[in-house]
Amino acid sequence: MNSETRVIVAFDFGLKHIGMAVGQEITNTAQTFYSLKAELGEPDWDELDIIVNDWQPKLFVVGNPLNMDGSDSDIKKKSDKFSTLIRQRYNIPVELMDERLTTREAKDRMKSDSGYLVDSSANTHEISAQIILESWFREQS
Repeated sequence: MNSETRVIVAFDFGLKHIGMAVGQEITNTAQTFYSLKAELGEPDWDELDIIVNDWQPKLFVVGNPLNMDGSDSDIKKKSDKFSTLIRQRYNIPVELMDERLTTREAKDRMKSDSGYLVDSSANTHEISAQIILESWFREQS
């Protein structure tokens, strides 16, 4: 892999699940990866340590939970704490990406052919993380 190509891990923060997507800069594509179980927004750090060690990302992108009017959402303070903790724990830069409407888009993507939603909170967070990373790639172009 080119030394300038970075693996990037994106997170969609939630209190019970933290969705993850992985992407790289060769094709600027993102894939859903995993959903960490969380307790009040606190992930299983041992599990996350293994993932970070395996993937060796060079950047984290975390969804920035804003209200539709651009003001801070109720969960933003906890999401910001998560961003700070992963930056400190792994010494990897963190960038925030606006995540407004990602949950709606994730649910649209999860609709089955019959038009019914195939849903779970974990799946929604994984797909939202993918959308966050895809949006980040678009902004970099």
